[in-house]
Amino acid sequence: MQYRAALSVLCLLLCVAQAHAQTTLRRGRGEGFYNCESANTVGSGNVWGTARATGYIWDAKQDTVTGESQPVPQGFLHARFDVGLFDFASVSVESRALAMLYGKHPQVGDVKGAAKLTWPNNKDLRFAGPGLELAYVHSFVKDFISLGGYRSGGTGFASCGPLTEGGKLQMRALCDLDLLPLATFLPLKAMFNLGFRMPLRQELREFSQYLVYAGVAYVGFNFDVFVEYSFEGFFNRGVEPKLFAHESDWNWSSEKRWEVAFSENPMYISLGGRYRYPSGIVLYACVPLLISVNQGSTMELKGNNLPRSEQDRGITDGFDPWYAKWKLVLQLSFPFRYRQTGAEMRRNFLLLKNRKGRKKIDIDQRLKILEQSKPEAGAQPEEEKEISEKDRLEAIRKRREEIQQKEPKE
Repeated sequence: MQYRAALSVLCLLLCVAQAHAQTTLRRGRGEGFYNCESANTVGSGNVWGTARATGYIWDAKQDTVTGESQPVPQGFLHARFDVGLFDFASVSVESRALAMLYGKHPQVGDVKGAAKLTWPNNKDLRFAGPGLELAYVHSFVKDFISLGGYRSGGTGFASCGPLTEGGKLQMRALCDLDLLPLATFLPLKAMFNLGFRMPLRQELREFSQYLVYAGVAYVGFNFDVFVEYSFEGFFNRGVEPKLFAHESDWNWSSEKRWEVAFSENPMYISLGGRYRYPSGIVLYACVPLLISVNQGSTMELKGNNLPRSEQDRGITDGFDPWYAKWKLVLQLSFPFRYRQTGAEMRRNFLLLKNRKGRKKIDIDQRLKILEQSKPEAGAQPEEEKEISEKDRLEAIRKRREEIQQKEPKE
C-alpha cells in the first residue's frame, strides 16, 4: 500500500510538472515569417540568436550575353541577434556572414542593424498591432556572378535579386492581425509589411525599391505553417517598364540600355513552417518559389533582334527575371536570455486549453466511471487500489482546473 501511495504521488507530481512546462513553453513574441517582420517586439531583456542557411541551384550565365548556361550551386549563411529593450522596442543585428554566390570565393555579404517600435499595448494578446522598423544595411560585396553581365563592381543583378554596393536605408511599416484573442479555436495570424530600401550613393538611387510583404500562418502550440508573398519593385512612376542606361563601366564597350518590366521585379511565394521545443529551440524550414514573369525580350536578344517596339524606345539589350527559381532555407533559433512574456504565456494557455489530447479524454472517462462505482464493505486489496486511483485522478482534475482558471501574469 505504501508503494502504491508513493507511486500515485509521483504520478501526480509528474502530471502537474508536465502541465506547468506546457504553459511555460518558451515562445518568441517577435517571430516573423520569411521576409515578413512581425509588429511585435522581442520581450524586454530577452536575447534570441538565429542561424540561417540558404541554398539553391541557379542556371547561371557568364558576364557576357554569349556565355553558355550551366547549373551552379549557390548559397549563403545568415546570423542574427534580437534584443528586447522595452516591452515596445527591440533592436536586431544581422549579417550575411558567409556568401558563396559572390564571385569565385566566399566573402562577407552585408550587415544590417535595425530598431523596431510597436504600440505599447502588446503585454497581452492583441487583435491588431502596428509597428515600425528602421534599418541601415551595408553591403561589402565587390564582385559577384551577374545576370548576363548586368553588373558594375558590387552593384547589379544577381541570382538572389538586385544588389547595391555600400550603404542603404530601409524603412517598413508593420501590421499584425491575430485572431486568437477573438476566436480561441482559430489560431490564425496575418502579417503585412510596406516600405522602401534606398541606396545612400546618389549614382545608385535608380536601384531604390519599394517593399511589399504579406503572409498568413496557422500558429499552433508546437508548430506553425505559413505562406508568404514578397515583392521588391524598383521605384517608378507607374507600372510602365523601368529604364536602366549605363555606359562602359557596366562591362560593355558601348552604352547599354534595357528595361525591367513591372512583373520582372523579384516576386516570390514562400511556403514554410517551424517547430518549437519547450526549451525554446525553434527549427524552421522554408521554400521560396519565384513567380516573376518575363515581358518582352530576354537576355539572349540585343540590337536588331529586339522587338520593334523596344528598338523604337532606344533599348539595346533584353532583360528577363533570371533569378533563382527556388530556394531551400533552414534555420535554428534559440533564446540566450529569456523571460516569459504575458502575451505568449496567454497564447500557450489558450492553445493548450483548446488542444484535444488523448490523456485529457482518458482521465475524464476514467473519472466518470469511478464516480459511478461505490466501494463495498470489506473491500479487497484490488478494490483499495481502485479507490486510491480515484483519489489520484481527482487530484489531477482539481489541479488541471486551477491551472486553467489561473490568469496568466507577466
